[in-house]
Amino acid sequence: NYLDQIKKEMTQQQALKWIQKYLGPVIRSAIEKRPGVIYTEDWLAGMAYRETGNLIHRYEGKTFEAMSVLMRGDYSKRDGELEKQYHGFGYWQIDVDSFPDFVHSENWKDPLNCCLKAIDVLESKRKYLFGDNGKFKPGLYPLEYVHRGITAAYNCGEGNVAKVIKAGIDIDSRTHNKDYTKKVWEYRELYRSL
Repeated sequence: NYLDQIKKEMTQQQALKWIQKYLGPVIRSAIEKRPGVIYTEDWLAGMAYRETGNLIHRYEGKTFEAMSVLMRGDYSKRDGELEKQYHGFGYWQIDVDSFPDFVHSENWKDPLNCCLKAIDVLESKRKYLFGDNGKFKPGLYPLEYVHRGITAAYNCGEGNVAKVIKAGIDIDSRTHNKDYTKKVWEYRELYRSL
């Protein structure tokens, strides 16, 4: 209902203000350390909220330092595992299956290192999608579609996004809840309005 929607939007706005205050400087520093990348503060902030917004809400009231070491998610059991365990780490939920060395080093607990890793992961997705195996050809697609494709690949893998592009279907069709980039773009817009 309408009141629930207003409450949800206020909660999102509060969390994004928290991200702006605490992660904003971290994101800007990470972008400075990766000159020439296409990712912007609002883009990375939107991803952080999409990845860990529920955890930010859960740990509200804790210090930034205390909260940063609690950013573990995707708690589930996967094939071959005997018990449930975390699979995503840090504000950008770096995947332990894809990046075990990074996760096991515990660098994800440092927001700057985690943000740098997220940028590096996005860059690897971008390079794949523009390479021989990807489907993006320079100038063939609108820039927002390309950016959303890179972001979708962060969530569901570049191979899945290449298939989606080839099939000409919605860029989010293989992402979690089929709305990953749609939500990130909503959060980006809200972040910019703060």
